[in-house]
Amino acid sequence: MKVSNYLLVLFLSITFYACQPEKEEVPFIPIVTCSDSIKNGNETGVDCGGDCNPCSEGVIIPSSGFQAPSSYDNYTLFWSDEFNENSLNTSKWNYNIGNGCPSLCGWGNSELQQFTSSNENLYFKEGNLIIEAKNEANQYSSSRINTDNKFEFKYGRIDIRASMPSVSGIWTALFLLNKEYTIADPGAYWPSGGEIDIMEYLGEDHDKILGTAHYGTDFPNNWHFDSVNYSSQNGASFNEVYYVFSIIWEENSIKWLVNNVEYHSITPATTAVKGQPYPFNDEFYLIFALSVGGNLPNTTPVPSDFPAHLIIDYIRVYQEN
Repeated sequence: MKVSNYLLVLFLSITFYACQPEKEEVPFIPIVTCSDSIKNGNETGVDCGGDCNPCSEGVIIPSSGFQAPSSYDNYTLFWSDEFNENSLNTSKWNYNIGNGCPSLCGWGNSELQQFTSSNENLYFKEGNLIIEAKNEANQYSSSRINTDNKFEFKYGRIDIRASMPSVSGIWTALFLLNKEYTIADPGAYWPSGGEIDIMEYLGEDHDKILGTAHYGTDFPNNWHFDSVNYSSQNGASFNEVYYVFSIIWEENSIKWLVNNVEYHSITPATTAVKGQPYPFNDEFYLIFALSVGGNLPNTTPVPSDFPAHLIIDYIRVYQEN
C-alpha cells in the first residue's frame, strides 16, 4: 500500500471514531429491600410503609390492667415517681450513656444498643414514661436510667406498674444494684454486692417474666442466682395490659409478686445452701433498662421490627411504719 493511501485510511478511521457519540454511564441504583435500615424506594419510614410492612403508629398506651392500691396497712409511701411531667426528673434519676465500654462493654451481657439521653429514646405520654428502642442506619439505641447517689435505700415494698414491648430480641430489666456498685469497676461489687431483679422480660415470649436474685463472693467461680418464671394472668399478655411488678423486701427476706400474687422468695437459708453469704441487707439503687440482644434472649433482633416500647406508669416505694 502506498504511503499516501495508508495515511488516508488512518485519517478516515480517526475521524470516524471521533465522531461517535460518547456512551452514557449507567447510574448505580441500589437494590431496595425492607431490611437495609434505610428509608428508600416508596417506604414511608425506615424499612416500613410502601411495599414493606406498615409503619408503627407509635406507642399505644394500654387502656386496662391491674392497678395497685395507693396505700398499704403499716406502710408509708417513702419515694415515688408517677411520671406526670414532660421530662425526666433529674433530681431522682440519672442516665447511663453509651455501650458500657471500656470497663463493661455490651453492658456485661453482649447487648447491641447504645444507651442515650435523647428524647427519641426516652419521653413521656399520657402520664407514662416511655423507653423506646430504635434501629437507625444499622445502629440500635435505647435508654437506661438509675437512681445511683440520688435514691439508695434498704427494705420496703416496691410497686412498678408497666406494660412490656412486643418486639422479639429485646430485654426489659427493672432491677436493683448494691449502692457501692459502679460501671467503672463492676467486678468490685458484682455479684458479691447482690442484684435484685424485680422483673425481667424477653420480647420473644409475651407471657413470661422472671424474678431473680444474683449473689456470690466472686465472678465467675462463685456466681449464683435463684430465678423463677411467672406466667401472664387471665389470658392477657404482658405486652397487652398493665401489670404491677413488686417485691416485699425485709431484713433477711425478699418476696416477688405480680399483681399482688407472690411467686418467689429468698432468705439467707437460700444462699447458705450454695455456700454463699446473703448480701441483701444493704442499701441498693434502682435501674430501668430496655436492651436489645444480649446473652439472655434466645432470638436475634430484626431491625425492621423496631421500634419497641417499654411503658411505665409509676414506681412507688413504701416502707414499714
